Amino acid sequence: MSDIPKASLGRAKVSMTGVLAQSVGFMGPVFSVASLLPLIVGLSATGRGAGVATPVAIIIAGIGIFGAGWVIAQYAKRIHLCGSLYEYVSDTFGPSAGTVAGWVYFGAMLILAAATFLVLGGLTQDLLQTAFNVNVPWWPLALAFIAVVLAIVVIGVQVSVRAQLALVLISSAVVAGFSIYIIAKGGLGGHSLSAQPFNPFSVHRLDLLYGVLYGINMFIGFESAANLAEETDNPKKHVPRAVLWSLTIVGAYFLLTAYAQDIGFGLNATAWKNSVFPLQALASSAPFGSSGFGNLVSVLIIVDITAVAIGVSVAATRGMLAMARAGRLPSALATVSPRFRTPIVGAALVGGVSAASVILVVARNGVFSLATGQPGVLQPQWAPMFGWMAGFGGTGLALMYLAVSVAGARGLWHQVNRVKLVTAATAGTLVSAGAVFGAFYQAPSPLDTVSWSLAIWLAAGVIWSVAVTRRGRASAAAETAVLDDAVGDELRPA
Repeated sequence: MSDIPKASLGRAKVSMTGVLAQSVGFMGPVFSVASLLPLIVGLSATGRGAGVATPVAIIIAGIGIFGAGWVIAQYAKRIHLCGSLYEYVSDTFGPSAGTVAGWVYFGAMLILAAATFLVLGGLTQDLLQTAFNVNVPWWPLALAFIAVVLAIVVIGVQVSVRAQLALVLISSAVVAGFSIYIIAKGGLGGHSLSAQPFNPFSVHRLDLLYGVLYGINMFIGFESAANLAEETDNPKKHVPRAVLWSLTIVGAYFLLTAYAQDIGFGLNATAWKNSVFPLQALASSAPFGSSGFGNLVSVLIIVDITAVAIGVSVAATRGMLAMARAGRLPSALATVSPRFRTPIVGAALVGGVSAASVILVVARNGVFSLATGQPGVLQPQWAPMFGWMAGFGGTGLALMYLAVSVAGARGLWHQVNRVKLVTAATAGTLVSAGAVFGAFYQAPSPLDTVSWSLAIWLAAGVIWSVAVTRRGRASAAAETAVLDDAVGDELRPA
């Protein structure tokens, strides 16, 4: 163990509201509605999705992920450390298994963090061109976002959660209001209000299943409140509530916006799917929006992704600190700022990986092919790499939910109601496994490389865990030998 004073985070007295903002900010409700909801409808590699019954798919996915959330909440009541899910797996299966789990989990977060800056730069470039006819390359904008977000993360968790709260509230409130407006107008043509979106038999069962699999990804990040366990004034109470409340609040938000889009397209799943970005499509044209309002929604999406970037960075830096403090990652990652008591080396690593990703994408012109299904039409330079990194990061987190759900069935067996535990752990295991399957099955290029890339990363984690465990045993043996020699010297007659 390398538990040293410099690794102690400042007790920032984060409130329940702040802890909740961390989870909701990481989930990025507006960004999810804008970019992930079309996948649930059917805009995926398989071409299958829940279509008109997308709200049903969201309900089923939400119930399943709530099972994993319940398991995490029970652990959070008992373990108040910033390593969150890594600590929970370690508590049940031991530090070696926990090291592998943490390696995958926080590695996925690093990649997710870098991905958010790619899309922030790209969307900001598009907005400047569309709204102001100003052409600024995407990559300087991405680097500027990296600098701003990491400054917020280093200055302190209070600043981070307040920034997330403000960004999420503003963006989510406007989109929620727009959704209510569509519903109040009766949807497309004023006569599209219907209960059909909540009928699970309105689509083929297999299509509904695919919608559920893609729907799980909308809830990624709900558990990140647990990374603030050492910086909140009442972790036993605040963190479990934040985990479950974030799922409930954001789940209801997803239902509202999905239903509004459903009727906004006149219950026409094909039109909904083919719009590609349905939120922007409805917001930027009649009968519900305008070009000016469409630009405002684009700004709100950027604002929401900024909150995601802050949330991911906060969670990743705290998690890596916890592992480094336990001797499971290089000790430098346990270093905190003397002034702000935040993980400054971890923040530098997030910034370094993110900046390197931006540079790589520019130097290799996208890294992956920019081609689309339309001849002569290319994707933005940042888009293919963003898709790949988001796939890697999201699938890595889903693997961690699977591991925690399995761990909970064993580690919490004698501590909680067993009927609730079995129900929750089973639901969490099924939906997490489904999310992993959905990410791999019939994945198009370059997403078809995510599976073996994760396998390589997992294997590297196993090798690292073995090396760290052996080093720890050798150090313990050496310390024991020194202690034995000292005792022997004291007992030896003069």
